[in-house]
Amino acid sequence: MADIPAPARFIDLERYPVHRLDDPRTQALLERCRTDLETQAFTVLEDFLTPDAVQLFWDESMALHDRTVRREAVRSAYLDTPDQEDTSFPEDHPRRRFFRTWWGVVADDLIPDDHGLRQLYAWDGLTAFFSEALQVRPLYRHADRFQALNINVLNPGDEQAWHFDDMDFVVLLYLTTPEAGGELECASLVRTDDDPNYATVARAFDGTYEGLRRRKSVAGTLTIMRGHHSVHRVLPVEGTIPRLTAVLAYDRTPDKRENDAINIQIFGERVREKVEKGFNRG
Repeated sequence: MADIPAPARFIDLERYPVHRLDDPRTQALLERCRTDLETQAFTVLEDFLTPDAVQLFWDESMALHDRTVRREAVRSAYLDTPDQEDTSFPEDHPRRRFFRTWWGVVADDLIPDDHGLRQLYAWDGLTAFFSEALQVRPLYRHADRFQALNINVLNPGDEQAWHFDDMDFVVLLYLTTPEAGGELECASLVRTDDDPNYATVARAFDGTYEGLRRRKSVAGTLTIMRGHHSVHRVLPVEGTIPRLTAVLAYDRTPDKRENDAINIQIFGERVREKVEKGFNRG
């Protein structure tokens, strides 16, 4: 164990030896991940975290629960708001269908350096594994100190409505298992850069698309997803256990930071004072 970096010990290395990229088992795992991403836009690694890590990350995340910023939005799957509605499309067109979303988020700057999630995210070995799985070389951790590492919080009754991601890929680490609900429902690869495929998107909204798949949120599971071409949502969480998901952000370019106004909008007015003092500058 002496040659294993400390953050890697949060991972079930017997099942996922991500710390050794040249290991034949890791090469086989990477090939599986690449195939999954190319054919269904996501790959799922169940029990990626050890049971001890699941417990630690739960404890750490719940300790930050009171720092959660609650958000509510009405938007289309294309992230437009009602005031941006394009009336050139028919009234029942997917571009003109709007959905309500409720969720909470803990921003990166509120997650201390000594938290296990922070240590795992900061580990270069994990970044290298994702770089190979996504075939994005080089791959960089997001530099934005509000958006790089987030904890998404869906309390009972919360949901995330239908949407396409505006980024190429996202890494999700599930920290809890809701009693019921909270499933990720996805219509994979329903559009391309050249074809919006609105007819299939509309069928996904209506629940009649045969390619719809639902996947439970299970603590310890890692999901890598290409959501830009796949419309997806999170169903309402039921029961008493919140759905906590760590969102690990990466980018193709180094030192990537988001617009200050966007961060203020997402994470609340407390951010304004920090950015005015120069926080989050390169």
